[in-house]
Amino acid sequence: MRTLRRGDRGREVVDLQTRLQALGYDLGNRGIDGVFREETELAVRAFQQKVGILADGLVGPVTWRELVEAGYRPGGRLLYLRQPPFRGADVMEMQRMLNDLGFDPGAVNGLFDERTARAVRDFQKNAGLQPDGVVDGAVFKTLSIYAAQTLGTHQIPDKNDGYFPEDLFSGTIVIDAAHGGPDRGHVVPGGLSEADLNLAVAHELAQILPARQVLLTRSDDEEVSQVDRAFLANTSGAKMIVSLHHASHPNPAARGTASFYFERLGYRSHRGRMAAAYLQRGVSRALGTKDIGEFGRSYDILRETNIPAVMIELLHLSNPEERRLASDPYYPATVAEAITNALELYASRDREFIAV
Repeated sequence: MRTLRRGDRGREVVDLQTRLQALGYDLGNRGIDGVFREETELAVRAFQQKVGILADGLVGPVTWRELVEAGYRPGGRLLYLRQPPFRGADVMEMQRMLNDLGFDPGAVNGLFDERTARAVRDFQKNAGLQPDGVVDGAVFKTLSIYAAQTLGTHQIPDKNDGYFPEDLFSGTIVIDAAHGGPDRGHVVPGGLSEADLNLAVAHELAQILPARQVLLTRSDDEEVSQVDRAFLANTSGAKMIVSLHHASHPNPAARGTASFYFERLGYRSHRGRMAAAYLQRGVSRALGTKDIGEFGRSYDILRETNIPAVMIELLHLSNPEERRLASDPYYPATVAEAITNALELYASRDREFIAV
């Protein structure tokens, strides 16, 4: 589908406005009129902000997918394990209730994956239902009755305070070099691209990370879909994934390092958030960049992976000063060393390192 923006009009805009209004967003006095005006853009931005995606007011594939998923209601369709998995607000509500009852479905991300199916079967068995992992209106009703008797925490408490109970480096760590192939990411004058920088840092990390195994989602200048990146991480038995990015902004004054962990509609990844804090401090201090902070988001690589995930924007390639920093031939090694040191401190639970 084409990206919808302010000024567009037609049936697609009517569909967009109908979905926004059904979700409770105010479209102004004109309501559903098929014209993408300021009120519609504000509603889109509010929706994007709520679900944790880029709040740019544009309706592209990601925003449209989120709008469709948000429209599913508990019990409105039959849910079961399949590929591709069922996705939507109904799955998320089911995961929340399972969490409330102590049946761990993993991340409350709205994806009906194997871990969610296992939690459903455990609940069905304990509730005296047929443990087939299939969720219909009757199962939703039973879940609701039991969940209404809980405190409604919507998240199983983390007994390890965001750390791994075992050695982080005893397993596999996945390094995701974002972009690649035709997708160059941000390209600066002279030809330096975000895709190449991400890959250079990933290769350096593969050499020095003290994990039992380091897997790269791409080891060459190739195009790898978000689905394939997540599939590699989810099927590798890895403990963590770190996704490497470089930021850009229309304003060249924008600068600094920022990190992201999975958070969506009240749920957040305990380990992702803690690991992001360590990587954020480590990289910004090593590069001397502004520490923008770590934030909860629902970006694809964070949501689609069922292991702790951190996405880090190392610096702004659109900023002249930081662009010069990234052009240094030792830059990839410096970043890789900073990430490695930060993960070692995270693994050792050195709390002083992230103390503000």
